[in-house]
Amino acid sequence: MNFVVKVPASTSNLGPGFDSIGLALNIFNEYHFSTEFESVSSVDDFVYTSSASLLDDLPANKGNLVYRSFDHVFKKAGEKTPKIKIHFQVGIPLTGGFGSSSTAILAGIMAANKILGYPYDQNQILRIGTQLDGHPDNITPALLGGFIVCVYADSEHNYIKLPWNKDLFFVAITPDFKVPTAKARAVLPAQINYQDAVFNIGYSSLLVAAVASKNTEVLKKAFKDRMHQSYRASLVPGMSYVLDIGLESGAVGTMLSGAGSALIAVVDSMEVAKTVALAMQSAWLQSGIKAEYRFLEAIDEGAIIEDLVKV
Repeated sequence: MNFVVKVPASTSNLGPGFDSIGLALNIFNEYHFSTEFESVSSVDDFVYTSSASLLDDLPANKGNLVYRSFDHVFKKAGEKTPKIKIHFQVGIPLTGGFGSSSTAILAGIMAANKILGYPYDQNQILRIGTQLDGHPDNITPALLGGFIVCVYADSEHNYIKLPWNKDLFFVAITPDFKVPTAKARAVLPAQINYQDAVFNIGYSSLLVAAVASKNTEVLKKAFKDRMHQSYRASLVPGMSYVLDIGLESGAVGTMLSGAGSALIAVVDSMEVAKTVALAMQSAWLQSGIKAEYRFLEAIDEGAIIEDLVKV
């Protein structure tokens, strides 16, 4: 059996929607799975390779997140995990805030589900993925595509998928340093005050309403946050300044992408996008930080599986 699982990137939070809002983006990781390969030794039942020199960052053993998710599903189904070869084609920056870990988890789950004959439906895949990832806001848009509002609580996964305004797209600014998600989570306080909670509930609600009604003027006011970005700013030098420069240069909104280190600007024209990208890149460079930018679009399609036919 030979097939590929193609999973899109996602940006999460979008400012106030901490762990509850995510959006699928048009960059992808591809995971090629094969159950047909010759083992080098009797114990070699897993082979992992990559299209880029990432093996220093990604374990090429069974500690790999793709394999752990793959193995988890077989154990959950009460079946023996088969030997598998996985080749990873890189499209999404690692530890940049674009859900690369979620793509690995989802790929492993979807591959195992296919080999097992699809015993798990979409909602079950979402629950398994959320349990492994720890939060639903990357896994859900990665599987379903689109703009997603989601909640995972009391072992129950609920979500609504909304269409994103196609006239709005994104500038992603990625600095030349990484922020591991675990570290970005560790800096968050154990408790927040009542006023900050009310603030984020209000603005996340406003954000969802603005997206649903395609009200760009309200959307411009809706990316405010008091729950995570100010705490994570210590891990992303110059973040607040660069975000402000993006707004001053014409962005509809700016925010930290997921846990970082990348920043996202929402823009309403390519002319503005270029201006915003150069301004934010230059602002970071003033702090001695090099950064690359790319232009991205929201996509309505999520992860897919394609069979590979030998020629």
